[in-house]
Amino acid sequence: LFSKIITILALINIFAVLPDIFTIYSKYGFFDEELNKHIISPNTIFINEISNILLSLGIKYEFAFISIFLIYIISLIAVLFNYARLFFSIIIVFLHTVFINSSDFLCYGADYMISFLLYINIFFCIEKYVSKENFNLIFSFTIRLVQIQLCVIYFFGGFGKILGYDWYTGDAVWLSLNHYMNESVLNIVSKYTPKFVYQFMSIHILLIELFYPILVYFKKTRKWVIIDIIVLHVGISIMIGLHTF
Repeated sequence: LFSKIITILALINIFAVLPDIFTIYSKYGFFDEELNKHIISPNTIFINEISNILLSLGIKYEFAFISIFLIYIISLIAVLFNYARLFFSIIIVFLHTVFINSSDFLCYGADYMISFLLYINIFFCIEKYVSKENFNLIFSFTIRLVQIQLCVIYFFGGFGKILGYDWYTGDAVWLSLNHYMNESVLNIVSKYTPKFVYQFMSIHILLIELFYPILVYFKKTRKWVIIDIIVLHVGISIMIGLHTF
């Protein structure tokens, strides 16, 4: 189940950016590869380096470029339908890492979280190659690793908000809504929403992220904080439009 959820999330993410892949990743895109290498180690692998290998075989650049993404999508579908899952899950991790290396200027939290989940998915795909007892241990370790990762993400997310000032005043939420929300919906919301609501939402988000590791640890607060976090992400999806976030 976890493996299928991760795979579906990765498919949704890649199909969302598919219309813009030439603009984002290709040598004709917004950002020159050499510019990207100033913030990413030049020793890493980029999409155009893989494309150049295919070009040496006499394949046109456009076809070579799109083939990389087709391999990624086909690999995700293979994992989804339980075909050579371990082999294709490793290919997926490799290609997803290449995508991130090639578009660091445009990557944000969801891209890195999907990257982490795809690594986690390799552990889930080991099932056929180890005994049931060993897989139970691997599964338990993997779930715990995800839990720890979430605690780290939310704690430092909250800690980063503390360092600023706009999360205390409510400006952070107000600016996010004004930048990304549908204009017709925004006109209705902003007209009837007093300032203290934005401030309450900002401080609430700050505190829930900062103290997430503590609140999720205790049984009395665990269910409440998990529901709260889910509502937060659903709100981000609906109000701001960052669906994979």
